Amino acid sequence: MKEIQSPYLLRTILRATVLTFWTIFWAIPVFLMWLLRSQSIRRWLVHIHFKGVCSILGLKIKVEGEVSKSRPLLLVANHASYVDVFVIGSKTPVSFTPKREVRSWPAIGFLCVLADCVFVERKPSQMQEAREEMQERLDMGKVLCIFPEGTTNDGKHVKSFKSGFFSLAEEHHLPVQPVTITYTHLNDQLLPDDKRDHVAWVGEATFFGHFLRLLGYQSIGVTIHYHAPKLLEDFEDRKALSGACQIIIQEQQARALANAR
Repeated sequence: MKEIQSPYLLRTILRATVLTFWTIFWAIPVFLMWLLRSQSIRRWLVHIHFKGVCSILGLKIKVEGEVSKSRPLLLVANHASYVDVFVIGSKTPVSFTPKREVRSWPAIGFLCVLADCVFVERKPSQMQEAREEMQERLDMGKVLCIFPEGTTNDGKHVKSFKSGFFSLAEEHHLPVQPVTITYTHLNDQLLPDDKRDHVAWVGEATFFGHFLRLLGYQSIGVTIHYHAPKLLEDFEDRKALSGACQIIIQEQQARALANAR
């Protein structure tokens, strides 16, 4: 197998420049739609932006299955990297649920607001506000996406799902659709384990340092697999639903890695 070429500095600079202008170009109309509270137009503008980001990053996305047409809908996915957000968001308009501290990140926090994210506070005393925001989006028939591991993994092993994330399905009788994301290639070569953290954001890596290195690679191969939706009433409780979704995603990721060529 050929050795994967190191990130290219010129490509990093060019992509960072294009991405900056693309985001500014996108943010202006989205900000206006946010002020005017035009939800439908803003939702599609965000979707288009994610598509553009995937193109700029050189993501080669293979899609298996399809997003359920049920609305509202809860997507649950494994989580290796911030790139997951671009991949999922490029395939359907969706609201993500980042942790509340992301809102205070320079620039990124405001972009998350424009992208219709629901910031989730893990403290029970502050969960009510997030629940009300989620309820508002569900009432509009939107798609919400959660990452029930609660953190990122190494891109090869799925961490235990926290059943508390499935309380939305329990409270609002939502169909739950498992989604498996698997990163398989880097620069059109099979992604080896020793470079998996060049895509997966784990350990002590800073966001900007990791992202700049990622920009330098020519392409990233990723497979997104949409499984059949699940209903809570078909399981004993939300813990059983959570466990079933974890197994489904875990097994599909193992298959995708084993079959990658």
